[in-house]
Amino acid sequence: MEYAYTLQVDEKSDIYSYGVVLMEILSGKRSVDSEFGDGNSIVDWVRSKIKTKDGIIDILDKNAGASCSSVREEMMQMLRIALLCTSRNPADRPSMRDVVLMLHEAKPKRKLPEIIISGGGHMVRVGSGDISDDAIAQKATVEC
Repeated sequence: MEYAYTLQVDEKSDIYSYGVVLMEILSGKRSVDSEFGDGNSIVDWVRSKIKTKDGIIDILDKNAGASCSSVREEMMQMLRIALLCTSRNPADRPSMRDVVLMLHEAKPKRKLPEIIISGGGHMVRVGSGDISDDAIAQKATVEC
C-alpha cells in the first residue's frame, strides 16, 4: 500500500504492511473497502474511527471475540501496535524487534484452555488447563 506512494521498500514499509494486516485481522475488514470511502484505506478508517466516542468498539470484529471484555482488551493492545506500525512518518514506526517485544508484553493474562494436538504419532500439549491423560483432544473455549 505505502509502496504505491513512495516507490520504496524497506523495513519501515514492511512494518507498515504488518500494521495493516493486524488491522485487517482485528476488524474483519479488507485493507481497501468501499465502506472506507474513495481513496481511503483501512488505516484512514481506523484513524477516523478512534476519534469518535465508540469508535474502537466499531473497529473490533465481534466475530473475533470483541464482545468478550478480556479478549477486547487484548485486541485493543494489538490495535495500539497496529497504529504504531502505520504511523504516517516512517521514522516514528517501531522496528520489527520492538514489535515482537510489544507482542510478548501483550500476551494474554487469562488462563487459556489446554489443547492436545495429535498427529504423526505425536501428541503436543498447548495451553495450561488440566486435562486427563486419556483425552486426545479438547475444543478450545475461552471464558469471558
